[in-house]
Amino acid sequence: MRKYWKSTAIIVLIVLTIGTFYVNSATSAEQHPEFVIQTQSGDAKEINSLVLEGSYTDTSSMNYVSTNLKITADGSTYNSRSFLDQVTGQPPTMIKEFREEYRTFMRGKQSWVNLYFENNDFLAYADVNYKMGSLRTRDFTFDLSVLNKEDDHINSFTVKVPNSGELDHIFVEDIQLFDNEMILITQNIMKNDFNNETHIYTIDISNQTISNHEPIVQDPQGQGDTSFNVQIMRTNPTKANEHLVLIKREVKVIEDTESIREEVINEEIISVNLQTKEKEEINIPDLQLDNNQLSFYDGSTIYFMILAGQELVVTPYSLEKDQVGQAFSIQLSGEKDIVHGQMTTVKDGKLYLASAQMSSTIDAGVIVADLKTTKTLFKGQIALKGSSEEKHHFELYLHEMFVK
Repeated sequence: MRKYWKSTAIIVLIVLTIGTFYVNSATSAEQHPEFVIQTQSGDAKEINSLVLEGSYTDTSSMNYVSTNLKITADGSTYNSRSFLDQVTGQPPTMIKEFREEYRTFMRGKQSWVNLYFENNDFLAYADVNYKMGSLRTRDFTFDLSVLNKEDDHINSFTVKVPNSGELDHIFVEDIQLFDNEMILITQNIMKNDFNNETHIYTIDISNQTISNHEPIVQDPQGQGDTSFNVQIMRTNPTKANEHLVLIKREVKVIEDTESIREEVINEEIISVNLQTKEKEEINIPDLQLDNNQLSFYDGSTIYFMILAGQELVVTPYSLEKDQVGQAFSIQLSGEKDIVHGQMTTVKDGKLYLASAQMSSTIDAGVIVADLKTTKTLFKGQIALKGSSEEKHHFELYLHEMFVK
């Protein structure tokens, strides 16, 4: 038995380390304060489906280790992070719910939200596999799966990416499902010139073949201090959209004596019909897109948002009617004309906003507004539960807003 003492010692050490990790995690969790969303005005029921996720750091000591937490209408909960979570990070709320409800389907799949599509009948997934050679990636294939929720049947298959020899890399940026077709929107980095193409692939699920593929937007190579980029406008990943909306920008790098900054010198809004592949440029006069980083597309209307002082100015544009609506403003929380970063999302005709940062000196607000009536349905503030006289030194960073 003497020859096994080293293996036994290693096993005992691992068990003790894991035990100590979880005991320390549980002990530290008990010491963390509870956060609540206090109602300032409106109906508190409006945030019953809201989930905020982020990290908490106690800055009163020299230990700047952050802990993941979730804030809902019921208060806050701290997540016990496993060793795997420490390495890979916490998955988004939507992915966690998929893993709990569809364990078999989710096995071995990535945790990026844009790789999934869900409706009442199906849950679909698409990613890209490849082989790593000595000098470059190669042999790109799509890894595809569709779960039929009615009978729990999973249809999984792979399809070779056409012309993959021309690609340096390829990323899936969006996935849609229409009847028996899966549509993938990808970012293709070309091998020869390293330019990008926003590409669309139509996949026949029954035949497990690619029925059509074509570039929808190509990024020309920049000259000197200019470059191009294309972004897909944010939308609800669980909703089928007939159109894809992209923003194409030409950016110039400007060097001053004290700083280097980027300035948008040209930009286009492009709408693509995913079934007919028809493209249309959207022209909205006097709209400064370089400041509208919070824009959102809900399937019929684009909401352009810009921070102006302590207000969020929202300009709706109906894609169906090709018509700009009346802009309206929402008052945000802030002190001395300072408004910190905001998170926004749109669901069921409502706009949800939350501050992305909070500390002992920075307030964080939560707002729900009706996009049709423009009225604020709820206004609240994230606060520490307990005595207001108790002083806490902390930093709270929220990185995800999810509406169930």
